[in-house]
Amino acid sequence: MHPVIPILQLLRELSRVDGRKKFQKTVHILKELGAPFQERFEYSYYGMYSAQLKGELDALEREGLLKERETLTGANTTYVIESTPELGKLLGELGLETPPAWVEVAKQLNKLSSQVLEGISTILFLRKTETDDAVVRQRLLVLKPHLASVADNCLVEVGRLPKPA
Repeated sequence: MHPVIPILQLLRELSRVDGRKKFQKTVHILKELGAPFQERFEYSYYGMYSAQLKGELDALEREGLLKERETLTGANTTYVIESTPELGKLLGELGLETPPAWVEVAKQLNKLSSQVLEGISTILFLRKTETDDAVVRQRLLVLKPHLASVADNCLVEVGRLPKPA
């Protein structure tokens, strides 16, 4: 399977993702759960980030398979990412009409705020070296004090995720 196929499937199934950060965190979380995303992620100021994924999204936009548009939300600019009919046609031509097994998790993640996804993604990163939730929560708040109001919710949401495949 070509490495960009899971990205195409994710875009088709979600139709719309409100924010680049939200898209990055969703892909990172799905990858941690065993979905076949190939992108490399590194820890950055906003949590786990993939320059490779950003480049793939830019290429998909140039090819007309997704649209990205700016929207103003208060004082901030958010980029809405939407699939195009051409994306659906391409996946159909490739015989990929059936949604992947991880699509329901992706839909649930897409309902969460980008802050909660940032917290979940960071928790999954921290759990690679620490299993005690109290320590993970403490480290999360050291790294991301702006998530203090959602930290407990993030831990609850991590507990709802399926175990990695």
